[in-house]
Amino acid sequence: MSELKPEISFSVGARHHLPRLTGDQPVVLLMHSNASRTLIEEVRVMFGSRLKEILYCPDGLMTIELADQMRLHFWSRHAGRAIPTLIAIGGGSTLDLAKSMRIALAPNTSIMSVLDRPCDIDHFISCPLLLMPTTAGTGSEVSSTATLWDVQHGSKHSFYGSAATADWAVIDPELCLTAPWVVTRDSGVDALAHALEAIWNRQRVPKAFAFAMSAAQQITRALPGLIDHPHDIALRAEMSQAALWAGQAMALTETALVHALSYEDTLSEGLSHGEACARWLPRVYKLARESSEELSIYLRAAMEPIISDEWELQDWLINLGYKPVSLTDKDPGIDARIKAALLSRRGKNFVTAEHIYAFH
Repeated sequence: MSELKPEISFSVGARHHLPRLTGDQPVVLLMHSNASRTLIEEVRVMFGSRLKEILYCPDGLMTIELADQMRLHFWSRHAGRAIPTLIAIGGGSTLDLAKSMRIALAPNTSIMSVLDRPCDIDHFISCPLLLMPTTAGTGSEVSSTATLWDVQHGSKHSFYGSAATADWAVIDPELCLTAPWVVTRDSGVDALAHALEAIWNRQRVPKAFAFAMSAAQQITRALPGLIDHPHDIALRAEMSQAALWAGQAMALTETALVHALSYEDTLSEGLSHGEACARWLPRVYKLARESSEELSIYLRAAMEPIISDEWELQDWLINLGYKPVSLTDKDPGIDARIKAALLSRRGKNFVTAEHIYAFH
């Protein structure tokens, strides 16, 4: 994949850089419907009269229907000479929704018309886009992909390419301090999945490998500490940094088999994305480790001394409150799920015995 680079600002308190980054342009804010009132008021004061509107992202999956509604609203109100910068502050779903809103399409045209193929921003009227995550996990702020769901047909779609790449990614660990434990956990495990998927990926490259190894090491060490110390800003900063590294690795490689398996669980069972990934991580780790001795060594190095094999990964996830697919479960349906997922677009990124570890 080509490397697309938003301008990254990372620091405790980085949100205070927003006015400088956006210059004197008008802005529209997209936030989750449960966003902190304190944060909303802080942003109001920060931008003053430059803030033209605050939009809210609802709970649940980001659907094609919602993306169309929000994009139509934005462009019907803000098209013109002074197109505002769209600032999205929230979790991965909020950031993905913002990505789908930033291009103007012809009247009565759905975002579906540009999904599942590269979308070049130069082909559209668009707005500047700034993404600021309130969770440490999805990596959406630095990736060139957004996920949208067609619930009616039970399918997941991707909006990707330069049109889905932010101009700025602002990471402020202080915004994660109020995240509940389950959100913190699920986001962190999603980031771990991104890191591991970059290691057992056919498209892996040295830079992605370096990001992924650093992220996996830091997540396995820091995430459990947030159970008892959710307001520890040092731990929050470590998780935000690790999630950024994992997101940068994912942006270079795409995801693979764990994510391919997770989508059905999200649609059919309503599991959060992090929980759905956690279900399959030990099983896929085992398959990856068995694919080559080289990959087995790299995977051990990625999480040692805390995790050195699939059994310890399974126990680590159970201790976080998950119920992963058991490594001892002989249900033929599990193997059938894996075989089917390997044929999907993301599943085909998974390394096999014929593609042992080699940088390319």
